[in-house]
Amino acid sequence: MPHLYVNSKGKPWTSHSYSAGCLYDKSASAYYLQKILGWHERDNKARFLFGKAFEESIQYHHEHNGEGAEDDFLKRWEVHKGKEINYTTLEKNWETCRKMGHDLIRLYVAMQPSLPIPLGGRSVFQRTYSKEVFPGDENYGGIEDAGKLDIVCYADPEHPRLPKMAWRPEYGTYRPLIVDIKTSAVDFPEQPGMAAFDAQLRRYSWQSGIRDVCLLWGKKSGLGYKRGYSVTFIEPAGQYAAGEEAVVAQVDGEDIWVFKSDFMLEEMDRAHGKNAKGKTDQTKEGEERGQEFLHKFGLKVHSNFLTRQRLQFNAGHVSQQSADEAGKIAARQIVQIVNSWKNNDWPNTFGIRFPRDDRNDSYFRAFVLKDENFKNQNFVKSDEESFDSLFEEEDEQ
Repeated sequence: MPHLYVNSKGKPWTSHSYSAGCLYDKSASAYYLQKILGWHERDNKARFLFGKAFEESIQYHHEHNGEGAEDDFLKRWEVHKGKEINYTTLEKNWETCRKMGHDLIRLYVAMQPSLPIPLGGRSVFQRTYSKEVFPGDENYGGIEDAGKLDIVCYADPEHPRLPKMAWRPEYGTYRPLIVDIKTSAVDFPEQPGMAAFDAQLRRYSWQSGIRDVCLLWGKKSGLGYKRGYSVTFIEPAGQYAAGEEAVVAQVDGEDIWVFKSDFMLEEMDRAHGKNAKGKTDQTKEGEERGQEFLHKFGLKVHSNFLTRQRLQFNAGHVSQQSADEAGKIAARQIVQIVNSWKNNDWPNTFGIRFPRDDRNDSYFRAFVLKDENFKNQNFVKSDEESFDSLFEEEDEQ
């Protein structure tokens, strides 16, 4: 029977995935260490725990008629209090992540009615699709490429947040959509339709036959407010709707003055005026001019209405050709992995400079540089490969 490899329990393994393929493409030796020898990174990185709690609370929101998601996130994050968790500089500590996650969930609750992710049975979470890549082939037949999709939802075909297309009655009442949830420290590209070019979503599209895909992207930012910081409204205020963005013009304790754009900040400075040396006019008259502009064109709100976190939604349509090409990538990876197993050939392809600078890769540090202390702190050897490990998330940071 064709298989990718035989796992540590002696079971022939026949399921491939996007994340497993990424690991093999990065380094066949790392794939061997994880999939065959069973070396896995410990579940102690804040970004993974945070992302998991965020996804599960979104699911809770949909499964409880849009109620209780904020408290649900706080409960999920509470279980990690006091644990030895690795935080990035941005994440800082447990308290900071708690605040960032709570704000992101509040933001999702506020924005969800405007997104093509409906409540009720029209949004299905953690849906698994699998597709045999080489049906009937004597060398690779029976090996499947599998994907666990965060959400498959059935949206209004004319929803304004989806790519425009001529929807025909024979297509059905609803328009199927794949939603992948990510949290990251960086923004997703703003250009409409960019989600269609995401390698993972193209793979999901090939597996499922669903051509509309989107990313629900939670951008983590720090806490606190300063002039020039970008903010998002969690609750509507003045002319701003929930989910709209603004820029901080002035901070007065718990009250925040905002403008629509950076341009208005420049206009306030122009109204304030500059002295002969080109610096902001510090006279009483200058201050009054600046404050007059601020009160005329700005909006003052309590900080509870705002967050520095950002929730982006980007939808795109995967072409048939693009989906088929994603399937060819899966096929190529399967062939290479099978041959690696047959020939016991797992080359180390890590690098240390552009375009393959892997010095921060955990497997490189632990097993190539042989940092035993790092390995003991960050890796654990499992006795058996579980199906869920197929879908280990790629690091989004």
